Amino acid sequence: MKRPRNQKKAIFWTLLLTFGLWTITAPAQNPSDLPPNDTSSDVTSNKTVKSPDSATAQSQKNITIKTDKKEEKNPSVMERIDQLAGTAVNHIASVLFLKIGSSNEESIQYKDVHYFYRKLNEDADFTAIHSSGGQLSAEDIQAGIKAGIYNEDAITTGTLEIEGADPIQVEFVSRTVKEAKYIKDTDGVFRAAEPMLSQLSQDDTLSDAEITTALKANLLVLLETGEHKHIGQTGGMPIVVLWLACGAVFFTLYMRGVNIWGFKHAIEVVRGKYDNPDEQGEVTHMQALASALSATVGLGNIAGVTIAMTMGGPGAFFWMMMCGFFGMTSKFVECTLGQKYRHIKEDGSVLGGPMAYLPKGLKELGMGPLGILLGILFTIMCILGSFGGGNMFQSNQAGSQLLTIVQEGDRSQLAQINEQIRVANQENDSSKVLQLDAQRETLKEEMKAFADTFSMGFGLVMAAFVAVVIIGGIKSIGKVAEKIVPVMCLVYILACLYVILANAGEIPGLIGMIFTEAFNPQAFGGGLVGVLVIGVQRAAFSNEAGVGSAAIVHSAAKTEEPIREGAVALLEPFIDTIVVCSMTALVILITGAWNNADWIVEQGLAGTQLTSEAFESVLPWFPYILTLAVVLFAFSTMISWSYYGERCWESLFGGSNLSVYTYKAIFIFAVFIGAIVPLGAVLDFSDMMILCMAFPNVLGLILLSPKVRRDLLDYWQRYKSGEFKTYK
Repeated sequence: MKRPRNQKKAIFWTLLLTFGLWTITAPAQNPSDLPPNDTSSDVTSNKTVKSPDSATAQSQKNITIKTDKKEEKNPSVMERIDQLAGTAVNHIASVLFLKIGSSNEESIQYKDVHYFYRKLNEDADFTAIHSSGGQLSAEDIQAGIKAGIYNEDAITTGTLEIEGADPIQVEFVSRTVKEAKYIKDTDGVFRAAEPMLSQLSQDDTLSDAEITTALKANLLVLLETGEHKHIGQTGGMPIVVLWLACGAVFFTLYMRGVNIWGFKHAIEVVRGKYDNPDEQGEVTHMQALASALSATVGLGNIAGVTIAMTMGGPGAFFWMMMCGFFGMTSKFVECTLGQKYRHIKEDGSVLGGPMAYLPKGLKELGMGPLGILLGILFTIMCILGSFGGGNMFQSNQAGSQLLTIVQEGDRSQLAQINEQIRVANQENDSSKVLQLDAQRETLKEEMKAFADTFSMGFGLVMAAFVAVVIIGGIKSIGKVAEKIVPVMCLVYILACLYVILANAGEIPGLIGMIFTEAFNPQAFGGGLVGVLVIGVQRAAFSNEAGVGSAAIVHSAAKTEEPIREGAVALLEPFIDTIVVCSMTALVILITGAWNNADWIVEQGLAGTQLTSEAFESVLPWFPYILTLAVVLFAFSTMISWSYYGERCWESLFGGSNLSVYTYKAIFIFAVFIGAIVPLGAVLDFSDMMILCMAFPNVLGLILLSPKVRRDLLDYWQRYKSGEFKTYK
């Protein structure tokens, strides 16, 4: 039956217009939901910063420093786009990450900043505003910059205002002496939050009297409302996480645990036992699996586990594995439906996925308008997600990682110059300091110029490789993915196994630690946070189960049995989360990276950087392996997401050559743009779109799951009776 195109287009434009107006006019978030407004350290903006002091603040005159106003430049077109995307991100995040079951948490932000000043154009030491701060010489400040105590642009010009005296034009330096967040515990005591595992300190506390003193001394960060106590949320589960998790558990129970008893059959299918070359489709079961895996195996596997265990301890990984286990059934259901409702065109190409099974399947249930609505929502979100998170973000991360390796020699030379400057400062050798400083600035300019050129070159090369693959369509993508995915997984797993086998005696105890701490309430919460930060925000539990993207590529597999392809799909979360992520988890535990205070607190390492440091402590050459893995992960993700976006584009705008090649041209151009332009909010918006795909998809899966269950029981009965012909 012909699709109601007029109705479909009307709903599309109505939704698009509504979304645009909502993005522009939606009210701002409540100040209590925003991060604390740090007025004490924002020396680059036109804000007043007050002198911090001890309990003697009452007896001193009121002293303030106002930073000189800087001429505001009109934002560029790209900056305006980024600002609009940032507004949209805030509104969408307020829905996606709305926490269910959370409780209020009262906290205060303590920040002690000391200021040193001297008159403008005066060659003298900097004098402290506070009572006993002493003085700083220019050499002291330069040494502090090298040591990371001050920023590169530490010295700022402004106006010093002392009560009862004329304003003075000065240049000043700020130094953070102490910064900590204090959270009110169940006993009503404010305790400092530890930097790891979200624990509260038993020693560092603030009494009511100390809070009052700190407030008078301007040592507490204030909200815009003037309040120093921040009311936030703690615990609970973000609504998007709850939606995906509940859907996965429901499907597993409703399908009678097919992810367990159907696992062996899935292996048989992937090996080609039932591959009939005469069946309709574009790729083999193995190619479909590899193409879907190429879009999911990536940075989430490298960084996601590290983040989870850093925040929630070893037990956090257990909950990540549970997400992967139940997610296997989500993949089974959505990919079965992708096959069941796919449309095979006259040229033999396939159009399938949520944009097909949502309108068709729900129409059979008498819910046609709802199906059209959900299908259009998914289609728009998938197209937007393919350009950002599935493209530009990947190109940007791969280019940055490769540049780090290429400039390793320059970075080492820069570190040596910094050390020489520090020594020269200690020896008061001003002429040598000036000479070395000039060398350092020259090297920095050369590195920046090279980085700009390198980014453009990398973007062009990556765009060319992507173009060569995606112009050939899903058959070309499947053939490339079939080769890249096993290689990149094998390379990464071998590096993990080297570390694991070298410490084989520790493995039983570490595995026991994962399970024994899994039911610690703290580990449970941290695990969800880790999954949220990387598994959900970057790759929807590291395997996109429930998002619906994999159903697009699995619908192109050569088979006439939808259940058979669903069985293949359930292997994805197992490989992605349970196998690959487990390798990372054991390495993180063996090296002690999950609670290494020097790496996490002192050096500020997190995610991929912390994982790299953990491997490098055992394998000095691992950064090269990581670079290879990141580039391969990024490339494979881009080619797979190009197919996802192309199918959705065709569903929305038609399948003419002009339409399809227009999308491919935009996608290839986005690869280049992603390598050279940092568009943070645009990428965040795109990632949000990938997460948003879960809402219409999971709703449709729940409504259509009875059909899948009936097909599963029928298929399994025929499989057990030996009705299926084998070819290998």
